Amino acid sequence: MVHCQPETQLFMQGGRCTAPFFLDLTKECKFMDRMLRNKWMIALFVIPALSLYTFFLPLPIVKSIYYSFFDWNVIGAKVFIAFDNYRELFMQDDIFLLALKNTLIFTLESVLLQLPIALILAILLSSKLRGVMFFRNVYFTPVIISGTAVGLLWQFIYHSDIGLLNTVVRAIGFSGFDKAWLSDSEFAIHAVVISVAWQYFGYHMVIFLAGMSTIHSEVLESARIDGASEWKVLWHILLPLMKPFIAISLILITTSSVKAFDNVIALTGGGPARSSTVLALHMYSTAFQQMRYGFGSAVSVFLLGLNMFITLLISLMFRQGRESRGG
Repeated sequence: MVHCQPETQLFMQGGRCTAPFFLDLTKECKFMDRMLRNKWMIALFVIPALSLYTFFLPLPIVKSIYYSFFDWNVIGAKVFIAFDNYRELFMQDDIFLLALKNTLIFTLESVLLQLPIALILAILLSSKLRGVMFFRNVYFTPVIISGTAVGLLWQFIYHSDIGLLNTVVRAIGFSGFDKAWLSDSEFAIHAVVISVAWQYFGYHMVIFLAGMSTIHSEVLESARIDGASEWKVLWHILLPLMKPFIAISLILITTSSVKAFDNVIALTGGGPARSSTVLALHMYSTAFQQMRYGFGSAVSVFLLGLNMFITLLISLMFRQGRESRGG
């Protein structure tokens, strides 16, 4: 005779510990309640994580802002120059302007590639057909690969002699269109965008699948019963309900694209002729290769400000959309 023991679980409701009706966990609940009332015990668990967070995020940001007002090569003494680094950045640094343009192109193309592909795949894979879980796992797999590894992988795909892309182009009879893709200054930045989109569309697909799981099937079925076509169900019901998740993906794509670094340096190194140099790569070059740490910090501060501005802009845009619908 087999006895099935229910899994022991504690649930938090209204700040108090409760348990399923079939479990007698009085002692455990009393212990949890005592811990939740003890502020020192809460601090004991929070302080280690908060210390790590402070050490790796706010503190480096503050120090970068501080260093941006100095002329410093890391080795010698710091010389206070006030806003000279920012003046040079915006008025004298031609590479900065090129990197900014490439970063904006990178961000726009990343959004235009990743969002539609992820949304279409999420709609297709939200069904309960056989094999759906297999394809979900396949499309998500590139996400767990590092950006450097993805860059090296796509180097072989774009290789002029043995690359998969040129091999396919020649096989279908378009041998006149094969070329050294990564050596083409007009295509290099787009090559990086494609590799990044391939890596991360599965991540946003999962976000959209999670969003679709919160939509009750009765809502969609009612629309179909009332005569709405699949296109109208998608455009007038599914997409509006998915807007919070689209906003999350849009913020993640734009912020990650603005600070893109590993894929770029692994695939093109910013070349040829700086045609794929982005802001994060320019920051790395000035701070760690040219040893102009103060100037590199100024680039990083601008990068932080740009990310914050874009995040705020997207949040306000979607918030106004919700308010207008509510009105």
